[in-house]
Amino acid sequence: MEKEKIPLSKTQNEIMAEFYEKPPTKVVFRKRIREKLWKFATKREDIPEEYDLKEICPALFCEIEKSIASGRNIQSAIFSECVYAQTLANMFLLNNCIIFQENPNFLPQPILSLLKSYSLVARYVYSNEDNSRMLIQAGGPGGVDSALITVIDLNIYKIEFKEPWSKGTEADLPNYCEEGKLISSLEFEDKHPYLMDMLSEHIGTSIFDIRGHNISKFSPDSVITAVSKNYTSKMFADVCCTEDKKGLLTMLPCNQIPQWALLMGEIRSTGKNHYEVWTPNALKNVIEEKGGILENGIVQIEKSKLLFRRQRGGNRAISGHKINESFFVYLQDCKEVGDKIFNINKVRQVKPTIAGKMDFKELDYFEVKEYYQS
Repeated sequence: MEKEKIPLSKTQNEIMAEFYEKPPTKVVFRKRIREKLWKFATKREDIPEEYDLKEICPALFCEIEKSIASGRNIQSAIFSECVYAQTLANMFLLNNCIIFQENPNFLPQPILSLLKSYSLVARYVYSNEDNSRMLIQAGGPGGVDSALITVIDLNIYKIEFKEPWSKGTEADLPNYCEEGKLISSLEFEDKHPYLMDMLSEHIGTSIFDIRGHNISKFSPDSVITAVSKNYTSKMFADVCCTEDKKGLLTMLPCNQIPQWALLMGEIRSTGKNHYEVWTPNALKNVIEEKGGILENGIVQIEKSKLLFRRQRGGNRAISGHKINESFFVYLQDCKEVGDKIFNINKVRQVKPTIAGKMDFKELDYFEVKEYYQS
């Protein structure tokens, strides 16, 4: 199918033209290597010297060091962000990498104010010799991954990094009712308007009926909206960088991602975030169904009726017990006297999530370049 020709904005045209004038460049660490590095990092093992990580990708080296020091597992997405940012910096001859936390006075106040206006918090700064141009790798829940800034006139290009198989913003769904039926809310609609078409197709579906499974049936238009408008609303980005099927860093206009990726939608019945229980009656029903006893706020239940809950990433250590896919209790909050005993107020409830997903695995750098230069 012939792709619809959509004009680029002035900003997109400038950054895309400059990017594709550079020689095609492979990312500094391909996915296969990143997976090996991730395993070393999550197992708290030293990275072998053969990878020359500190020299090739200092931001990633720093993130792994911070992960080890804090004891918290590093997110795999951080690997690709650091790798893609370093590759882009290499292409634009931004050869100095500054760890902003260690050099908080490196950026002048006008740039800090500009970043703040876009909800960007600097983490690493890649700059040329006279600091007239910078790529700022950033973080923050309301901002994109990075910004390329020309210091002299504060010209800014906002850039998102995405792995070949990745999600757009994954959002927690609003608290459902005791029956588990999915609902919307004014807060959700305000924060995530691009996801509303997807959610509206499953309003009233009981999350308890699909427990342990995901919803993947959505209309194509609702998924296109979720992906294409993800970075054109409050969290705006001009372009997206990913790697093509041969490992070449490739740049795309964010609003044209649906033309280059296979898109899918997903509601996960059990996301990664958990909160205090908001459906206490549903929890009590589950405990009763499993033969548990609830008395004076204390639950007693057979160990065989519970499943292990494991940590994400790393060595997948056991962190708690699942009462079912929606409810769990941490190990430290349990006592074992033949059966498992715990205070019902210690139980946590897992939020379902919704997201649009992108598959760039068949992306071809040269096809993209030819398309936008024609």
